[in-house]
Amino acid sequence: MKALVVGASGQLGSALLALLQARGIPAVGTYCSHPRQGSAVLDLRDREAVRRSFAGLEPDLVFLTQNAPGGVDFCEDHPDQAAAVLVGGTRHVLEAAAPRRAKVVLFSSDYVFDGESGPYAEEAPPSPISVYGDAKLAAEEAVQAYPHGFLIARTTAVFSWSPGTKNIAMQIHERLGSRQAFRAPNDQWCNPTLAEHLAAACLDLALSDARGTFNVVGRDWMPRYEMAAALARAMSLDASLIQSVATSELRQRARRPLKGGLTTDKLRRALGVEPPTMEESLRRFSAKFRQEVTHA
Repeated sequence: MKALVVGASGQLGSALLALLQARGIPAVGTYCSHPRQGSAVLDLRDREAVRRSFAGLEPDLVFLTQNAPGGVDFCEDHPDQAAAVLVGGTRHVLEAAAPRRAKVVLFSSDYVFDGESGPYAEEAPPSPISVYGDAKLAAEEAVQAYPHGFLIARTTAVFSWSPGTKNIAMQIHERLGSRQAFRAPNDQWCNPTLAEHLAAACLDLALSDARGTFNVVGRDWMPRYEMAAALARAMSLDASLIQSVATSELRQRARRPLKGGLTTDKLRRALGVEPPTMEESLRRFSAKFRQEVTHA
């Protein structure tokens, strides 16, 4: 078996490559705008480039981790760019993967829901309220038509100690390390999800030949403000600099699902283990943080 990680320079792609290497599974990665040593450049919008890349690499298992350019708010003002990467890029990957009958794992989001009645189970009807959510749902629908085996992993609030990325933990480290305040919404609910847990659970699902849609998140459900404060404490930073605010005060360009988040009953039944609590995830996060900071 050979695995391909599309979007290997991001926090999830990096976690997947490290895990695949640790398990002895041959794997290669690609990146688009953020170079990663040992990975190949690939723009998902270029259909022929995707086809050539797959023909040369011949993967049996594909992890589609590349996310939207510029983030959720950027997508709101640039819907064509969001669709080109998240939807068009997904279709290009599926076309290129089909001749080898490779299994495709797509990473999606609780942003496919409106946030009126979360946390959501896999079978809840989607109702996105942003361009980003619309694009994620369209990518899911494209994958659901793929005949050679697929997984859709919905997740939310992913964090890790991953320098060079913009995940919430790195933002907090940068802001609080400079004694600047960090505003976090007290009315946006989520399941904090350690990137390493997300990578391991999805690899286990793929290797067990599970198919369909799975929520892959941490066990605990909390406001993003509580998550931010916990991350600050885990990095021995001044958590009083985390400011609790309403979403309306942030004036975010795209609407966010407020009562979002995802249930994990299906994941637990499939893998036979409970997802980690926030406390358990923070222990792993802190160990990596302290090891890398000490040796920096």
